[in-house]
Amino acid sequence: MKTSIPMGDEVQVPQKATLDPPASATLPRHHRVLATVFTVLAAFVWPAQADWPSFRNGGSGTASVEHAPTRWAPDKNIAWRAEIPGYGQSAPVVWNGTVFLTSSDGPWQERGYVHAFDLKTGEKRWTTGVAATTKVENYFRNSRAAPTSVVDADVVVSFFPGGDVTAMDHDGNKIWSVPLFREHGGAENDRATASSLAQTADLVYVLVDHHGPSWLIALRKADGSVAWKADRGPRVPSWSSPIIATHEGREMVIVSSSKTVDAYDAKTGELLWRVEDVQGNLIPSASVAGDSIFVGATQPTHGRYDAETVASSNSRIRLTQKGGKPSYEIKWGAERATTFYSTPLAFAGYVYYVTKAGVLYCVDAETGKELFRERIGGPAWASAVGVETSSGESLVYFVMKNGETLILRPADTFEVVARNELWNEEQLLTAAEAARKQRAANAVPPEDAPPKKGPEEMFAGMPEAALHKVFSYGDPTAYAAAVVEGALLVRTGQHLYCVASQ
Repeated sequence: MKTSIPMGDEVQVPQKATLDPPASATLPRHHRVLATVFTVLAAFVWPAQADWPSFRNGGSGTASVEHAPTRWAPDKNIAWRAEIPGYGQSAPVVWNGTVFLTSSDGPWQERGYVHAFDLKTGEKRWTTGVAATTKVENYFRNSRAAPTSVVDADVVVSFFPGGDVTAMDHDGNKIWSVPLFREHGGAENDRATASSLAQTADLVYVLVDHHGPSWLIALRKADGSVAWKADRGPRVPSWSSPIIATHEGREMVIVSSSKTVDAYDAKTGELLWRVEDVQGNLIPSASVAGDSIFVGATQPTHGRYDAETVASSNSRIRLTQKGGKPSYEIKWGAERATTFYSTPLAFAGYVYYVTKAGVLYCVDAETGKELFRERIGGPAWASAVGVETSSGESLVYFVMKNGETLILRPADTFEVVARNELWNEEQLLTAAEAARKQRAANAVPPEDAPPKKGPEEMFAGMPEAALHKVFSYGDPTAYAAAVVEGALLVRTGQHLYCVASQ
C-alpha cells in the first residue's frame, strides 16, 4: 500500500397494520437465532434490553451482554421465526425491544419495505412501503435491499436499491424521503447498491462508489437535507460501507473502498487523510476497535489482483495525531489472511478473517502474526460477532451462509465451543422453493432486461440453475447477524430468526 496525507413517494401503513405482501412473498463472543414457537417464549431468558443500532453495531461487530445463547438446533432454543415479505439481504438493527429491517419486491425492486418486529415475540408491529424512484433489476446476482438501516431514539433511516433514503419514526410514519440517485446520480455497477448507512447523533452517511462520479454524502436526520457532500471522482465499483471512528474527541467517517482508505471529518466532510494503492477492498468494510481501523480485502471473482498485495491490504491502521492534526500509522499487513463478503472482526486481541473458500484466519491484533488457519465448513457472508458476557466469558460467532454457526473461544489456537444448525432439511427445502417462486414472480422479461456489461456479459445466456451452481448461490442463505441481550438474530432472504438463551 502507498500512503498520502492530503491536505420518493411512499406507501404508508399505520402502526400495527400489515402491508399486504405480494403473491411472491407467501411463498470479544456468542449468539444465534432460529424457528417459531410463541407458546414457549416465557421459558427464554430476556434480561435488560440492549440495542444494536447499525451495521455491525457501529462498525465494531461486538456486544457486551449478560447472557448469550451457545446451544441450539432447529427444534431447540429457537424463540421465533418471522416471515419477511419480498426479499432482502440487509442486517437487522434493534432499538428498545424492536427489530427493524428492510426488503424489496417487484421485477424492478419498485417496492421497498421497512419492517418492525417485537424482539421478544417476533410479532410484526408494522410494515411501511417505499416506492422506488429509480428502477433496479430484481436479479438474484444483484443486491436486493442489501443496505442496512440505522436507528436511534427518534428515527429509523433506510437506504434502498433505487437510491431512496427514507426516515420514519418508530411507529412507521414517514418523516422524510430523499431520492439520492435522481438528485446526485445513480450507481453504475454490476451489482446494484449494497453499502450500508453509518450515523452520528445528527447525521446519516451514504456512500456511492461506482464507474461514474462517486460521492459520500451526509444527510441531516431531522429533515434529510444535505449537510455536506464529498466528491470522490470515478471509482472502481464497491459495495463496502462507511464506519464512524472517534479519536481525540473528533468523529471521523472512515471509508475503506475502491482502492483507498479515507478519513473524513464527520461534521464538515473535510478529507483528513488517505491511504492509497489498497487492493480488494470492494466488498468487505473496515472494522473499528479502539484507536485502530482493521481493513478487509478480498480477491475479486472476476479478474485477479496480486495475492500478496491483497493479503497485505488486510491491515491495521492506527489513528494518531501529527502536528495537532488527525493522522495514521500502518502497523501491519497480513501475510496470507484475506476475507470475502464478511468484514474482519477485531476482538479480544485477535483479528478474524473468513475467505470465500471457508478458511478462517486468526491473527494477533497487535502484531499481525498469523496464529492459526482452519477450514470451518463454508464461507460466511454474515460478518462475525464478538460477545462478552457479564461473567467475563468471551465468544466469537461465525454464522455461515448455510445456516450453521461456529462459536469459538478467543485464543491462540482453534478452540471450539459449539456448532449449531439453524434449519433442518425440510425447512431448507421449503425455503429454497419459496425463494425460487419469488425469483420467478419477480423476473424481468428477457426482452426488457437491461444488457449485461463487463464480466456479467459472458454469463447472460447461462441458465439460472447453472449460475447458482457456479457461484454457490442458493436459498436459504444466512446474510447477516446481530446480537442483543440474550438473543442472536439471523437474517435470511425471506425470514428473520431469533435464537435465545433458555
